[in-house]
Amino acid sequence: MSPRARIVLGTIAAASISFASTLCAANGSADAIQQRATVHFADLNLDRSGDVAVLYERISVAAQQVCRQRALNGADVVSPRYDQCVADTVEKAVARVNRASLTAFSRERQPVRVASAAPF
Repeated sequence: MSPRARIVLGTIAAASISFASTLCAANGSADAIQQRATVHFADLNLDRSGDVAVLYERISVAAQQVCRQRALNGADVVSPRYDQCVADTVEKAVARVNRASLTAFSRERQPVRVASAAPF
């Protein structure tokens, strides 16, 4: 792929890599709040492992910001779903980028999920 085509594709993808996460409101009600973030990566070459790592970090930081819950006074609210929200949001953003190098990088960093057995 030519450098110019890569930049154009990166610019188009950057505009579309806006991802959202639905969170429960801080008061615990069933109302949902949607947070969005846009991660730009037109400046990165995803054929280079260093740039893939930079994009993954940008996605991770954005996911942490999207999943953070704030109280009315601006303080962070500890949510038992925070870690799962971040993991799910990163996974969805990586899927939207749809580049094998980023997908492989992400899979290397994800903890192995083991289904628990039902109690006897």
